[in-house]
Amino acid sequence: MPRATTRTENLRVMVGVGARYFLNLVARVANQIGYLAAISAASRFFVQEIAHILRFVDLAFLKRRLPNQADGALEIYSKGIIEALTSLEVQIRTYQVDIDAFRAHVATYGYPRNYAAGTMDKGGMREQKVLEYFVSLDLLDIHPTDLIVDVASEWSVFPDVIRRLYGAQVYRQDLTYPSGLRGNYIHGNASCMPVPEGFADKLVLHNAFEHFEGREDTDFIIEAWRVLKPGGILCILPLFVAERYSIVSDPLVNREGILWDNGAQVIERPWFHNRFARFYDVSALRHRVLEPGNNFDTTLYHILNPRDVHPHAYLHFALVMKKPAYHT
Repeated sequence: MPRATTRTENLRVMVGVGARYFLNLVARVANQIGYLAAISAASRFFVQEIAHILRFVDLAFLKRRLPNQADGALEIYSKGIIEALTSLEVQIRTYQVDIDAFRAHVATYGYPRNYAAGTMDKGGMREQKVLEYFVSLDLLDIHPTDLIVDVASEWSVFPDVIRRLYGAQVYRQDLTYPSGLRGNYIHGNASCMPVPEGFADKLVLHNAFEHFEGREDTDFIIEAWRVLKPGGILCILPLFVAERYSIVSDPLVNREGILWDNGAQVIERPWFHNRFARFYDVSALRHRVLEPGNNFDTTLYHILNPRDVHPHAYLHFALVMKKPAYHT
């Protein structure tokens, strides 16, 4: 009986999260590019979710298993990780979230109720996303004259937050947008953006860098150097670091064409809704990110108290890479 109750509760949470994600998706797309686009996005969402359910039935009931379902252990914050990071040739700083300032920020902007599928208490990610925005705004040191690119933005409210709080110019970049550079929308792979050299003052990624497959993480670091102006800043958060080099993947989604990293364990998590998420160990972080970006002045921030925002918040590390300001 307890097991059935747990399954029922899990199903209830999943349905609630899905419903809130759907409502937020429709609202964000409608707000940004209109109701016809929102209807199209809603239709794609339903088709994808039905495909996931059919795949789950096939794996769980017909074959009586999910591939590697037992491979679920992933440690992303520990004393061992913190100690290992000190071996890197970068500056490491601690960062204490000002909880009163965070709450004031949330009240000032008024984030949508269903944003990021609602609160973390109900299975969503709202507090985590808002925490990422709050910390990145601080680390980026934004000025009204800045040109900022929100990389892998999709339907994020973050560009609107910047415009409202600072009046700065913001571009959105994502694979889902129409091709080329249209208005403030940049289509294409983040590792090869259709913008000129020295285009941006600031680049920021929220919960996105880990999804860059193959060499795209390394190539993006190289591309960031090209796209940023002298003195420009790249901010990546969370920076996911694990005790063991790992890739988390959902077996229910389309995983055709994934280039799995050599030496990384693959952890399969049904209903993760992402085909690829990379969690660096210290060696991989050095080789794939820090060495290709050795021209940057790099600081790794250790966020001390994300759980003061919410017990399940996981913003433990952030990476800030500054392109030196050359003087002629």
